[in-house]
Amino acid sequence: MVSIGMEQYIRQCSAAILLLSLFHAERASGTHLVGGELTYEYVGLNAQGENEFEVHCYIYRDCSSNNTNETGFDPSAAIGVYQQNNLITTASGSLNPALVIEIIPENPNNCAFLPEDLCIERAEYIINVSLPASQQEYTIVHQRCCRSPVILNLTNPEEQGFSLVTTIPASTSASAINSTPIFDQLPQAFVCSNYPFSIDNSATDPDGDSLSYSISPLYLGGFPLEPIPNPPTGPPFNSVNWAPGFAPQAPLGAGSGLTIDPVSGVLSASPGIIGKFVLGIVVTEWRNGQPIGSILRDFTMDVVACNILSPGYDAPDPCSGLTINFDQFMNPSDTYVWDFGVADADDDLSAEAEPQFTYDEPGVYDVSLFFETGSCSDSMFFEVVVHESWNSTFEVTDLVCFDGGWLGQLEIDDSNWTPYMEWEWNFGVDSDPASASNVTPDEVWFASGSDVTVELESSAFTCEQSADFVVELPDLPLADFEIDYEPCSGLDVSFVNLSPNTGPFFWNFGTGLGTSTDEVSPVFTYPSYGSYEVELTAGQDSDCADVQTLQIDILPEFPFDSTYAVQPFIQCDESGFVLLQHSGAGVDELTWDFPGILSSNELTVQVEFPSTGVYSGTLTLYNEACDLTAAFNIEADVPQPLSGVTYQIPNVISPNNDGQNDSFSTVLVNGNDEAVSGLNPGDFYTYNLSIYNRWGTPVFESLQAGKAWRPAPEVPDGTYYVVLSARHICDETLFNYTGELSVVR
Repeated sequence: MVSIGMEQYIRQCSAAILLLSLFHAERASGTHLVGGELTYEYVGLNAQGENEFEVHCYIYRDCSSNNTNETGFDPSAAIGVYQQNNLITTASGSLNPALVIEIIPENPNNCAFLPEDLCIERAEYIINVSLPASQQEYTIVHQRCCRSPVILNLTNPEEQGFSLVTTIPASTSASAINSTPIFDQLPQAFVCSNYPFSIDNSATDPDGDSLSYSISPLYLGGFPLEPIPNPPTGPPFNSVNWAPGFAPQAPLGAGSGLTIDPVSGVLSASPGIIGKFVLGIVVTEWRNGQPIGSILRDFTMDVVACNILSPGYDAPDPCSGLTINFDQFMNPSDTYVWDFGVADADDDLSAEAEPQFTYDEPGVYDVSLFFETGSCSDSMFFEVVVHESWNSTFEVTDLVCFDGGWLGQLEIDDSNWTPYMEWEWNFGVDSDPASASNVTPDEVWFASGSDVTVELESSAFTCEQSADFVVELPDLPLADFEIDYEPCSGLDVSFVNLSPNTGPFFWNFGTGLGTSTDEVSPVFTYPSYGSYEVELTAGQDSDCADVQTLQIDILPEFPFDSTYAVQPFIQCDESGFVLLQHSGAGVDELTWDFPGILSSNELTVQVEFPSTGVYSGTLTLYNEACDLTAAFNIEADVPQPLSGVTYQIPNVISPNNDGQNDSFSTVLVNGNDEAVSGLNPGDFYTYNLSIYNRWGTPVFESLQAGKAWRPAPEVPDGTYYVVLSARHICDETLFNYTGELSVVR
């Protein structure tokens, strides 16, 4: 025996000792073994009041020419008894050659014959063990390594052993006893490829417990350097390592159709792959509706090429139409009797070797064939799924933005679908609807974001189809742009769309002249300088339209409109007041500066100068967008104080366009007989001037002081009459005047 601890020790020894140990391990590895099972029988109570059990350890080996070393059975077999992972006791039994029996391979029937030189033997080791009654179950295990290296359904099978396991149920007293079931038949280790088999794996329970059958996982036991563990290791047991394409429930491959009847224990399949395969069958005991224990049969099944006399047929493809063809590919028979499985029909029969039959309705039909060739006669059975193939290709089209997502039309040609079909749509968890069963919506709403894969699963009886379609969702309309414009650089402006794939787009440049475009990123020339509000609409006329508005100031290289006024005030008894006023455009900041008198940033400011005269100053303007500063020299002319006005009214004019005396207007003079400059018409309480012709018809009227009358060419020369009524704010009384005016050209 080589333990795990010893293995670590061997790694540290010399190469010669290691090779010698490996040589002995190879001789002990049981690659000739093909499986086994472990059962026990309750014997009675011993003198110590413990339960006596007789454990039967059955081991199967290959005794054919494939066992080139003619390796026999082990001289003894050891078991370990555990409660959970605690070892309770060990025991062993010796090989009794009288109990070694040969298992005669059985041909499936008189139409299929196994090859010669097939041999399996079974050895039985009887081991006695005494155990006290316990409220915790016992696990009995025997382990052996290794398996045949040519096993197909395990990875590295020559490095994997097996564990044969059974359990003794918990008992509260010595009277609560149990014996395991016992298999009724020896295992049939050879079956024919591409030929169905049914093997009886039923068992009988001596206690009358109910039994159920299932295909079982298999467990590792031992390893190449310790092929015969003593004591065997306890639970939990590790599963064997299955090769790709195989599993505990599919040990012969996915296409073999391996099943076991849970009531009868009949194992059925039609394997197509030739080779060695391990599989497990577990028999579970039931008492009072509860499972109390189980036994495991771990064995190797050889799928071999047999001499088949029965005819070979390709199974009809399911859902390939209502007309079914049965095509024969080998072993023609003498006679055929087909029954195509139509209920309550007597015209669904055929005696042809390769019949064709058309069903009236879709369905699943059990077709039988009885054939006979010489001494070979048998029946074959087919399950035929009859249904037309159907279209499952679809697409989602005409995406329209709606309610913050996308509404798409679901298009599929389901004209050949039948009432026997079922289908399931999966549109994605965030879609509406998210799924649909046996109905097909006309349209589906998809949440915006990542693309969505729509899936369709459809079926008719056992036929299934899958289809999918990737819905590529555009980005939602998004109006997001920036203006590519250097300040104060002219009338041409570039607009950069930051979401160019979310259109269609509509631009309104804010000119009020109907200028617009549907370009993605346009360049626009403005008709004039000024401030404009630019509006971009993405997804115009859709439910998801988005709008962004930005303002742009289109400025010339010199943005200032230097409209300003330096207006002295005419005060009746005071002097020195001047109104400074800027009303031009393009100014963000300004400064009025008269050194020693005023510095102001107001648009309009009233300044009191110390005396009459002309004062020099500057007006400085700043435009933030252009980052530009401009300065203007200005003068403020402060007039003499005004204590009253005198009206000088002419009595003759000569409107002959010679630039002299062409118009009539009143002239106001101050006390120095000087014309008043900067006279503000608003400085009058009353000013009413009328000029009449000799028929008393007014030819000119004005309420504004200083406004002149220039007779038009059609006004004839002659005498006119002037009527003036005025009162200046510096006058205490109303001034009235009536006099003649001569017009002479």
